[in-house]
Amino acid sequence: MKKKKKKKRAMHHISRVDYERRRQYGWLVRVMRDGVNHQKFISDGVRGGQSDSLREAKAVRAELLRLYPAPKRGNVFNKITARNTSRYPGVNKSGSYRKGHYYEVWQAHWTLPDGTRVSKRFGFSPNGRSEKAAKRLAIATRREALAAMGEG
Repeated sequence: MKKKKKKKRAMHHISRVDYERRRQYGWLVRVMRDGVNHQKFISDGVRGGQSDSLREAKAVRAELLRLYPAPKRGNVFNKITARNTSRYPGVNKSGSYRKGHYYEVWQAHWTLPDGTRVSKRFGFSPNGRSEKAAKRLAIATRREALAAMGEG
């Protein structure tokens, strides 16, 4: 299995805002932690131009990340969010088109101790495995993987 190398993104958590109607120009810094959005708008006009406001935005981002550090690994996959319809963290139903046909699968996700993300898919069809069986397999696979890592 290949391990993805993380890229450091210079503009992570920073977005450009050019809103003509209200004459708002600047950078918006947003950091989401535990469901709370921490944000600040840095105006070009107040800071003396686009490059100066970007420099200020990067400083604000550094301060927000210091105040609200990134959670430990597995945060996203170990919480049930409002969008989760499976009622199990790290398990979801997904679909995609292949060769003109739409396929749905149940997926199990988890993160290994070295930070590698793992995803296993379980398909279902009218002539094969049932949807309930695919969901049960996804749940069981994730539980087994977490138990093997000592987290289950």
